[in-house]
This record gives sequence, structure tokens and C-alpha cells, in this order.
Amino acid sequence: MKRDGVWTPARLVPSFPHSMTPPPLPAPASAATAARVLHAGLTASAGALTALAWLFRGALPLPDGTGGAVTFAAYALAASGLLAGLAFRRLIPERSASQDVDAWWRQHLPKAVAVWAIGEGTVLLGALVLAVGGQIVAAFAVVLAGFGVLIATAPVRLVS
Repeated sequence: MKRDGVWTPARLVPSFPHSMTPPPLPAPASAATAARVLHAGLTASAGALTALAWLFRGALPLPDGTGGAVTFAAYALAASGLLAGLAFRRLIPERSASQDVDAWWRQHLPKAVAVWAIGEGTVLLGALVLAVGGQIVAAFAVVLAGFGVLIATAPVRLVS
């Protein structure tokens, strides 16, 4: 830019009439809300993947003679997933009436997420049995065991 016969550098950034500071961050969600959202997300994803496995049931053929082993493994997974989920549920203590819900969730949310992960993992293994072998009864047992853990350890049940 030329002013009075002297070249000066032009402004590269225009000036704004307001400050360029970002807006304040929103308040973080409460621990109870985070627990409900996490549980709903894990349950919904397990349900969606089970529905997807139902659409593709039996699409991946098993080698001859391995159907019995997959069925046995499915029932063993159903039993172990259900027992592990409910055994780890005992590690989460009951909330006392005087204890704040958010304080309780802040302390016990990691344990609850671990139990929910066991339940979701069991459901997903059942969906895998369904997609790979198409064994509806065995897969249904595993999926039911996983959803049983998720329902038995729902946030509403843990804090009541």
C-alpha cells in the first residue's frame, strides 16, 4: 500500500470490532447422565450389530464337522458371560440413601462400564455365532445372556 509516496505493508488480517476469544465451554454432563448415555450406547450398538448378524446369518460357512464345536463354544460363552457379568456386578456396592447420585456414579462408573462391556461383548459373540454358523438357538442363548447382563445392570437398577 502506498501512502504519501512511501510503501507500507498492507494489513493481512482485518480488524474485528469484537474480541477473538472463544465462547466459554459448556458445563460438563453429570456422571449420572454420562452413565445413562454410555449404557444406552452400548446396548444400542449391541442390538444393531445383532440385527445386522440376523440379516447375514449363515453367510460365512463353517468347515464340515465344526458345527458341534461352535454350538458347544456358544453355550460355554453364554454361561461364562452371564456368570462373569453378574459376578462383577457384586463389586458395585449399593448406593446409600444419603449419598448423592452423581458422587456415587463418579466413584463407581468405571466398574459399571466394565460390567456393561462384558454384557455387550457377550451379545457380540452371539451375533458372531449367528453370522458365522447360522445356529439360531445357540446364538440366541448367547445374545440373551449378554442382554440379561445389560438389563440387570442398567443405571436405574444400580442406583436404586
